[in-house]
Amino acid sequence: MENRIMDNVRYKILLIEDNKLDQMAFKRFVESNAIPYDCTISGSVSEARHVLGTDQFDIIISDHSLGDGTALDILDLAGNTPVIVVTGAGDEETAVKTWKAGAYDYLVKDIDQNYLKAIPITVENAIRHDMMEKKLRLLSGAVMSTEDSVYITDMQGTIIFVNKAFCQTYGYKEEEIVGENGNILWIGKQQSQNTRSVFQTKTVGSSWEVGFYHRRKNNGVFPVSLSRSNIKDPNGNDVAIVGVARDITERIFMEDEIRSASQKLKKKNEIHNEVAIMVGEAMQRLLAEGNIEAVKRVADDYLDASKIDAEKMELDPQKFDLVSLVSQAMEASSPMASEKNIELKNLTPDGEFIVKADHDRMAQVLINLLSRGIKFSSANGHVSIRVKDTGDELTVEIEDDGPPLDCNKIHRIVNRSDWIKEQFHAGREDLALGLRIAKDLVEMHGGRMWAESSDGKHNVLCFTVPKSCVQRQVAAEISSADAG
Repeated sequence: MENRIMDNVRYKILLIEDNKLDQMAFKRFVESNAIPYDCTISGSVSEARHVLGTDQFDIIISDHSLGDGTALDILDLAGNTPVIVVTGAGDEETAVKTWKAGAYDYLVKDIDQNYLKAIPITVENAIRHDMMEKKLRLLSGAVMSTEDSVYITDMQGTIIFVNKAFCQTYGYKEEEIVGENGNILWIGKQQSQNTRSVFQTKTVGSSWEVGFYHRRKNNGVFPVSLSRSNIKDPNGNDVAIVGVARDITERIFMEDEIRSASQKLKKKNEIHNEVAIMVGEAMQRLLAEGNIEAVKRVADDYLDASKIDAEKMELDPQKFDLVSLVSQAMEASSPMASEKNIELKNLTPDGEFIVKADHDRMAQVLINLLSRGIKFSSANGHVSIRVKDTGDELTVEIEDDGPPLDCNKIHRIVNRSDWIKEQFHAGREDLALGLRIAKDLVEMHGGRMWAESSDGKHNVLCFTVPKSCVQRQVAAEISSADAG
């Protein structure tokens, strides 16, 4: 519309006038002055109603008194089209009524028809005014519907406008915050550098964005991305400040999560590479010693540990008797125990403990823990194993008479690098990964692992299987059921 005014483009004008002479005078004035109007003339309210129902106009010029109504009726029909009212018998009361009803301007006809000379500039101003109102409505709609918090202050910092998103984000009602100084939004209620709590947050690419901490009505502090710009009057003077604040709490959280995950992944890769080097060196040393079984065990354990780290270890749950599996694990560990004349004892009470778990992985847990007990027990000592029903879970205890184990060391297994390096440096490379894998497999089944000392002399490694996966069947109960 602005370009139309500047380029002198033709306007569509609807003249509503019931006086034929005034109609002719208007047309003659437009033609003689080469005014770029495309005019449509209606002689009554009813004619105007029909025309407005089928066509659109840039502006309406209407006589106040019409044969079947007044300009007030035309204002009801005009919608958003600006209306200029002209009358031959004007008075102040009529002018006030038409302005209140929505007329843009009110012109009084004179005998010499000089009022016609005022029409072009009045039309120009009306169209320009209508254009500005449409822009304001569009801008207002955009500001009110945006998800960012928008607030406007005067040059003294007093808040004079807030949008809906601002009220939702900061917790204020419009009437509560308008009139307050904008400093109320800042920590410490002032904008000095030390209370703004400025921070930097990474944006796309390598750029950084400055953020601030704002305060809600309930005194909750939250991070915002803030941009501000000045509003100027036609003379270029600053008259107001527009602030646009975006709550970036969720974005900061996501950035922290991504940064943390990245650091963990980097650390994990460093540990993985370090362990791989230690495992390679250990395998070469064991191979040189001719200990083929130990080489195979270290290689298998390393592959399993890598699968667990990569979350590629899958369980195959199936029902089996845990007590029977304990016997099989003891039998598999018997050759190692015989070398040191260590007695393996099964202290589990008679009965069956049917558990739904991964049979092979649970066997791996038992063998790893038994091997560790045999490794650290003195010659001619013993390693015992017991399965107990402990209410909500099934507990397996493996006791040995080796040097006392620091109970906190079990939790240190989480720090994989330190634990594994300690085992390798102590010459226990063939068992370095076993305890860590056992702990991981137990936790994958929903259980937990810890260490105890039965009497200050014996170590007890314990792990659990959740009761929800377990059904205990006591042999005596089975026999009783069979007898029935």
